[in-house]
Amino acid sequence: MKRTVLLLAIWALGAVACDEADEAGAPAGAAWLDDVEQPLPQWLSDTGLFADVRTFTPAEGVAPYYPPYPLWSSGADKARLLALPPGTAIGVGEDGGFVFPVGAVLAKTFTLEGIEGRRGEEVAVETRLLIKRAAGWTFAVYHWNRENTEAQLIAGERWPERRLELEDATGTGRTDPYTVPGELDCRACHDTHRQAEPVIGVDPLNFDPDLAPLFEVAPAPVELPAASPEEAAAMGYLLGNCVHCHHGREKGDNAAFSLMPAALRANTVNQPTASSASGDGIRVVPGDPEGSAIYEAVVRARDPGYPGDFKPMPPVGIDRVDPDAAAVLGAWILSLEDE
Repeated sequence: MKRTVLLLAIWALGAVACDEADEAGAPAGAAWLDDVEQPLPQWLSDTGLFADVRTFTPAEGVAPYYPPYPLWSSGADKARLLALPPGTAIGVGEDGGFVFPVGAVLAKTFTLEGIEGRRGEEVAVETRLLIKRAAGWTFAVYHWNRENTEAQLIAGERWPERRLELEDATGTGRTDPYTVPGELDCRACHDTHRQAEPVIGVDPLNFDPDLAPLFEVAPAPVELPAASPEEAAAMGYLLGNCVHCHHGREKGDNAAFSLMPAALRANTVNQPTASSASGDGIRVVPGDPEGSAIYEAVVRARDPGYPGDFKPMPPVGIDRVDPDAAAVLGAWILSLEDE
């Protein structure tokens, strides 16, 4: 995992008593993972996903994976795991999306660097679970204690979001917000995904080839239809951060236009936009990032001093501007001026 700026977490743990879990939850086998229809255990170490929860070491048979185009999450790194029941595999549905067997579990641990007491190491803040049960997909979040020894389940069918403040440990005094999502926040993105299954990080266009052994038939690699390196980088950024909503299919409350690679230029360059989620403008003005609605929504609208009427995008799970967004989207928009 790449390193992030040194941070010191000032935890808002009133609703989750993880500080009491310093020595709780020693690895207890894979009982829950063997039967995910059971209620979730209170402690993350008792799920069976980890051989050693303190070092984020996956259990035998649990596969780590790395999407080529990861989602920006307020500077957090992510350790992703995928577990399937023995003897099962992932298939491909009629829509081309992946189909997961009942009992599949995906876990994503969000880490920051330099939290007090363990400075210089990757330290977990939360672990999110996506679980396929017989009745459908469910979500769960585990919140880590300050000592980074254990994580406790946030209970409730509609758990609320937790707001944390992250203080720069280099002494600048700067604080950055970090939000642990509620269940409705999770569903807001996952349930609008263009695939039948609400799995964003394992996708035909954003696929880690190391997962190929888990499939009935290994997916073929997909080449982005980019006309330049700048456009390829922009397509990758949008695949990781935007197309789970902006895919153009009638599903949920997704936006009306597609940012999928094949439709990107036709739906953005010199195209007007206006909706309840945005102001009026042109989606992409060749040569003019600052005048382009996409750049304004993704980059400028999250600035606390932003004076415009565009809502920040993505709207959920992001508290800080991705520094790569300005560079990648800006370079692509500038490159269009010479065409």
